Amino acid sequence: MENIGLRIKNIRKLLNKSQEELASEVSLTKQAISNIETAKSAPGINLLSKLLLDYNVNLNYIIGGMGDIFITKDKTYESLRASLIKEVELFLDNRGIN
Repeated sequence: MENIGLRIKNIRKLLNKSQEELASEVSLTKQAISNIETAKSAPGINLLSKLLLDYNVNLNYIIGGMGDIFITKDKTYESLRASLIKEVELFLDNRGIN
């Protein structure tokens, strides 16, 4: 949990938010944010969903330290595009169309 707190602190700083500002946005107290950042408590769904939905923060990064910190629209598009191409290729292969 300590690493999660440190990653949230890093994200908050990258967003140029104080603990008070972030706390206000997710209806928490400054102390609650401090407790999360120092691993005294775990982040709740409100904080995690706010970071994901409003700031495009990669939850894989927060929870597991994997991937980029932020999800970019370009990467989301490219991932979706690659997935769609694979689906079409599989569909065509199953139909015997080359």
